[in-house]
Amino acid sequence: MIRRVDRERGDRRRANRRTEQVRELENRVNRLESQVEWLRRMVRSNGENADAAAVSPCPHCRRGVLVRRNDALQCSACEYSRFL
Repeated sequence: MIRRVDRERGDRRRANRRTEQVRELENRVNRLESQVEWLRRMVRSNGENADAAAVSPCPHCRRGVLVRRNDALQCSACEYSRFL
């Protein structure tokens, strides 16, 4: 009886560990997908503007890429811009 209870408890722990590992992996995949999307936008904005350079993610929308053109920073996704 004790062995059966211990076995069931161990099975539940293993199942919970697997569930937690799957959640962690899903979160990691989501983070990586968002990073890949950001990099794609950066490459696209660099390709469109030969005289511009990508600087960082946009602090306003967090989707676009801040691109430096002459004396201004402009987002590739929203209307955010700052003059240097």
